[in-house]
Amino acid sequence: MFLDEIKRLNLSFNLQRENDRNVYNIIKSKRQKTAYIIKAVLAYEGVTQEEKELKRIKRALREVLQDMNLMVDKDCNFTEETQIPDEVFQIFDSI
Repeated sequence: MFLDEIKRLNLSFNLQRENDRNVYNIIKSKRQKTAYIIKAVLAYEGVTQEEKELKRIKRALREVLQDMNLMVDKDCNFTEETQIPDEVFQIFDSI
């Protein structure tokens, strides 16, 4: 292993701020701090990506419903008596 393959990152925590203090104490208590931080960051980024993908799907679905002149209220009740075409369900099946 070459030294240029290992990078060090310095973090600073303001212990007067509760979130900083809590995170500092969590990291400090771990034996394998680097492995813990790697897992935590990757897990956070995975959730963030899933949220972005869900928002993208919701936006696309809203556009499809608007194009079909279907309106849905917050309780997912259709305001028109129009049935959802099978094509919309095929979109879900393909996801």
